[in-house]
Amino acid sequence: MVERHVQILAIVAVIAAWITFLPSARAQYALGSVSSIVNETCPAALGGHASDWVTQTNGGTDIQTSCYHATITCPQTTDLGVTYGVATPATSSNGTIVFVPAKFGINTLPGNYIGEIPWDLYHDSYQTIQLAFDSQWQLTGTSTASLKVAACRVATILNFLYTTFYLANTNNSPTAGMCAHSQSGGAGGLGFALTYYGVGGFLDKAGFVSGPEYGNLINGCTTPIHPPTNICPAPNGVYAMGCNTIAGSWQDRPNYQQGSAQNLSVELNDNPPCYDKSYTYTSSSKHTLAATSVVDNGTDGTFTYPQTAVSAYLCDDDSIWKNPSEAQGWAYYSQFTNSSVPETCNYTGSNSSTPNSCLMVNRVYGCTTVEEAATGFMCVGANCPVCTGTPPSCTCGGVACDQHKTPTYAMRVNAEADYEDPVNGCISRHGTPQSRLIQRP
Repeated sequence: MVERHVQILAIVAVIAAWITFLPSARAQYALGSVSSIVNETCPAALGGHASDWVTQTNGGTDIQTSCYHATITCPQTTDLGVTYGVATPATSSNGTIVFVPAKFGINTLPGNYIGEIPWDLYHDSYQTIQLAFDSQWQLTGTSTASLKVAACRVATILNFLYTTFYLANTNNSPTAGMCAHSQSGGAGGLGFALTYYGVGGFLDKAGFVSGPEYGNLINGCTTPIHPPTNICPAPNGVYAMGCNTIAGSWQDRPNYQQGSAQNLSVELNDNPPCYDKSYTYTSSSKHTLAATSVVDNGTDGTFTYPQTAVSAYLCDDDSIWKNPSEAQGWAYYSQFTNSSVPETCNYTGSNSSTPNSCLMVNRVYGCTTVEEAATGFMCVGANCPVCTGTPPSCTCGGVACDQHKTPTYAMRVNAEADYEDPVNGCISRHGTPQSRLIQRP
């Protein structure tokens, strides 16, 4: 397996030169480059946590992943190292799924146990790629702080993994898609990558868990605290595009507070600080916040990805932890129109108001930890979880919402089924893998 991937790396430069972005998903900002690629033994830990690379057996030590370390170079940022591990099934591949890491991006999404999304999808014949940055990707390493600029690193590694592994995988089935799964701060990075760096030109499906963060930082960081945002509103009884109508509407305040505000202040280099009651937010500081938001209300971004399906999973109780992942995420999804994403999906089973649109915004009930949608539950058919208490205790179909008792309601089960769905899931929407390979400028 290692020898095969080393051979793949030798043709990266040739393949990369063939790739063109579709005009509707053009890259407004330049991508960077990836260099100093070294094949290495998969590290047991990254960012102070176990890496938990994909294994063959449940909880085993038989790692199926080939690991590499590389350097990402982007404009207006210092170089940043990244470790990535690729697990390629020997059978025909149903697609490639990159797991963009959460929060600061320094820990991989675990995949060595059954029930963890990378493990399950690898064992269902998907090529899985786990990654972690050497340090926080949101920090440019320069005196000028900009999340939008820093997100070049996320977009660049996605483009590199697309050309290096997805396109070069000779085991791809004709319908295999190139997809990305993200969470929290990583979801923010994926949101920037789609909006400003043109990755919609090759991503067939983008999954967002608790995000994207950084949707609207004026509402997120300025004082006083802002009124609640209606998530999936239904004016005149008509739900917003992509929303599950059974789940209904709910509210979340858009402000970052406490620890999340402190983290953002560091990422913004205190220019301005985030949700500082002693700070006066001027029109200039608000302009700075807008300019580094996923939704900057300018003309430099696009929310139109006509060949990329989008799925979102938003905990409805993150406000317990003073975290606005729902409101910040909705700032992004509310920009979508019927022309934003393909009209080839079928979400009638999820009660969407726009079932043919490849956008599905899912409300996740009963998350037990901030932004951890994988601990929560979703509506299934005509039934939704019923939750009470803080943090909530939930019942699903009259039974305690325990994944062993009511697996059909579990977020992980539904998210995996969504990726594997032959119509809605990680399938090629940009042409077959073979036809993409021969595209030329």
